Amino acid sequence: MHSLKNISVLMLLAFSLLITTTDAQADTTKYFGNIRYNHVSPHVEIKGVNPLNKEQIANRPHFIFTYGSNKKLFTIVDKSYNVVKRHHIASLGAYKVTFTYENNKETRHFFDVNNEPMLNMKGVYKEVYSFNDNGFKNELSFYDLQGKIMESNWKISNYQWFKKGNWVVEQRFNLKNEKQPLAPYFDFATTAIEYDTLGNPYKHFNLNEKLEVTNNAVGVAYYQDTYDEKGLHKKYAYYDQNNHMTHNQWKFGYAVKHYDELGNYLYRIKFDKESKQLSPSYKKTIPQPTSTKDIAEIKRIATGYLIALQQRKPDLMKEVLHEKLAKHTISNYAEGGQYIRETTYDSLLKFAQSWNSDGTRFPPVPKNQVTILDSYKNMATVKLVSDNWYEYLHLIKMDGQWKIKNLVWTRH
Repeated sequence: MHSLKNISVLMLLAFSLLITTTDAQADTTKYFGNIRYNHVSPHVEIKGVNPLNKEQIANRPHFIFTYGSNKKLFTIVDKSYNVVKRHHIASLGAYKVTFTYENNKETRHFFDVNNEPMLNMKGVYKEVYSFNDNGFKNELSFYDLQGKIMESNWKISNYQWFKKGNWVVEQRFNLKNEKQPLAPYFDFATTAIEYDTLGNPYKHFNLNEKLEVTNNAVGVAYYQDTYDEKGLHKKYAYYDQNNHMTHNQWKFGYAVKHYDELGNYLYRIKFDKESKQLSPSYKKTIPQPTSTKDIAEIKRIATGYLIALQQRKPDLMKEVLHEKLAKHTISNYAEGGQYIRETTYDSLLKFAQSWNSDGTRFPPVPKNQVTILDSYKNMATVKLVSDNWYEYLHLIKMDGQWKIKNLVWTRH
């Protein structure tokens, strides 16, 4: 047992030494606003897009790429502050990634903000890519901290690639050497990647056992990606084996992505295969400081919750509560000890109908005192004191309406 622990310690020390050596060798630093969006395959190289300078990174999320004297990538530090759309393949899934190269292999390790090894977005500690003598990336395997091969979150332990014409053909396997689909939610079997002239993954095909383009169960044979002049992923569309646009399992034919002036992803609009817009047009909501009108409304909504119980007004209760309400109190066991007791949204609607039906739950003239402790943009914290209870509420404003989202209480 002690020997295993010592081995783990030595491995961590080796990792730390590796990082130190890597950083010392790095002599070029570049900054990027984004990483090329890749939901296709780990065969696709990591590439920074939307380059920035030192002045620009001072006030915006970014990625830091460092390169060695041989121009190979050595580290990526993620300072994106989670503004990037996270995806199993598209996201680095770690604060820091280190790259080492030896014997036709590239190894990637993943570290958190404390420089401790961590699981990346795929759910693995180490990725080892293999290259043939021509420099073609032909395999990827995943490992744990002890160097034992492991499966990703998608139950994949090994990727294998080979060339067929202008395609890169991909197959994926679990620990039992069973073939795996492209993703748990996307049923492509053996697949082929076609790159554009700039090295971006352009088309991604579903192949049968004869390596022929074929429809999957919902009639999709391939999807096609396009990029803007900054390298940002702009559009993706779905086609059948006859090159006709078709609908995917989510019932749309293509989607167009939109970004802000900094290159941060904002939203997408989906269309059917006839180009009929399916998603509502995006309307950016600019939160405003809490106005006098908002303050009055916050107080009305907060006290409305009590009035709905006191005066048996289920419609008012429905008006003031958010459907995803979380209401809790700390209760005591008869034999000692405490537990958290929940009251659901549906329960409160029922309570508003009948809980005070005999008129004895509250004084004839209730005292409902509301104090706004803090408010910022579309959020507010409120203290509510009545004859019966002492409560703290969180309110949120969505689509112009204030609602009670969270509530904790205890008896007076």
